[in-house]
Order: sequence, then C-alpha cells, then structure tokens
Amino acid sequence: MAEEELKDNGQIELLLKLKNGDKSVFTHFYKMYSGQMYVNILKMVKDGQIAEELVQELFTKIWHKRELIHNAIDFKAYLYKTGQNLVYDFFRKLQRNQKMQERFRSVVTEYYSHIEEALHLKQSEELLEKALNKLSAQQRKVYQLCKIEGYTYKEAAEEMGISVHTVKEYLTKASFLVKAYLIDHLDISMSILLFLLLR
Repeated sequence: MAEEELKDNGQIELLLKLKNGDKSVFTHFYKMYSGQMYVNILKMVKDGQIAEELVQELFTKIWHKRELIHNAIDFKAYLYKTGQNLVYDFFRKLQRNQKMQERFRSVVTEYYSHIEEALHLKQSEELLEKALNKLSAQQRKVYQLCKIEGYTYKEAAEEMGISVHTVKEYLTKASFLVKAYLIDHLDISMSILLFLLLR
C-alpha cells in the first residue's frame, strides 16, 4: 500500500474516533495544529491574547461540531477553513470600532499585494467581483487584462484601442479603488490573508 494511502487511512481512523468523542484524538489534533494556527492568526490580529482566544474558540468549535465532520475530509483544510471563518467574523464585529479599524488597516496595507494576488484565485472570485464593481467599465477592462490575464500595457492598449499612457492611468486608478475597497472591508481582507498564510 502506498505511503499516501496509509496516511489517508490513518486520518480516516482518527476522524472516526474524533466523531465518537475520543478526547485523546482531539488532543492529538490540538497539539499538531494549534501552534501553527496561533502563529498565523497572530500575524493578522497583532495581539497575543486575541490570537490565543481565537485558537481556543476554533478548537472548541471543532470539538462541539465533531459529529458533523466527514471522515473523508482533509482535516487540515477543514480546520483552516473554520479558522478563516472565525477571523472573518472577528473583523466583521470590529467594523464599528474606529481605533481597531485603523490598527488593522495598516495590516491590510502591509500585505496588500499578497491579498490582491489572492483575489485572482478561484476561492476569491466573488470577492474580486465585488471590488471590481466599484470601477468604471474602462478601468475594469484594464484591470482585467493587465492584472488577471497578464497583458502588457502595450497589449492592453492595442486590445482596447487606447494609448499606453491611458492604460497606465486607468490601471493606477483601478488598483487604488480595489485597495480602498479591501481596506474598507477588513473582514474580507483578513479572511483572505488567513487563507494565504495557511496555504
């Protein structure tokens, strides 16, 4: 039997035990993943206590919903997705807290290029669509061609029948508006960032 298959079978067995309330298996998963989850969440929330609380909340949720876990899932991916949702909820709750918003806007700015890149992944298509809806038709077309489809400025200019200078202007404005959208929507940006950090 291949090593990969042995690994899969081992995880299935562990997940079955977890679903049946085996605390030793839960402890095993906690020891295996809690440290990495803490480090990555800390990179975003910049506060050790908040990061610790979110990790505890994550594993509490895993335990309470263990019966819903399918034994054929990739547990690591499931854990990270659940963690991503928790971070999303956390930042959504902060929308009314001006001081905290300013703090985390700096995090989005720091990681903006990575967040923007992740918008082009399949998992984030809906989020990218929302950001692009803020653009004019021409800005959107330039952004689509240059940022997503990889056109050069010259190729985009020829495609659209405009000058290279105009393409650069449109792209600058479009990128500014997309960035502003992400900074104004911390819940979305931070959940994307968590997805990136945990890949």
